[in-house]
Amino acid sequence: MQKPSKLLKVVSIILIVIGGLGLLSSLAQFAMRSTIEQLYSSMGMQIPDTSYYIISLAGTLLVLICAIVGVMHKSSKSVLIAGIVLLAYYVCIMIYNIVSVGFSPLYVLNFILPVLFLWGWYRSN
Repeated sequence: MQKPSKLLKVVSIILIVIGGLGLLSSLAQFAMRSTIEQLYSSMGMQIPDTSYYIISLAGTLLVLICAIVGVMHKSSKSVLIAGIVLLAYYVCIMIYNIVSVGFSPLYVLNFILPVLFLWGWYRSN
């Protein structure tokens, strides 16, 4: 078993914090669903359906799982797979945002943490 690099540990801890906050946010959105629906309808926007809440919760759980795999670093292969899954998740988010809202150069900033995660994995080898 190899020792994880400091970069991998730091990025994983940052992702755990982000995933934890995202999990709390997803649960709060689900708990306040009726209020959110009233707000959206008063603004004339489309009300989010149940799949939106499920995808939001699944995404935050995915980030948490990948971050925990990075901190534990049981095997190099599992960390690589977690990094690739994390990068694919952020690519899917970017594609969804481009299709629904349009392109913004700031979407590129979403790739900083997954790329640093993979760089930390590379430095661990």
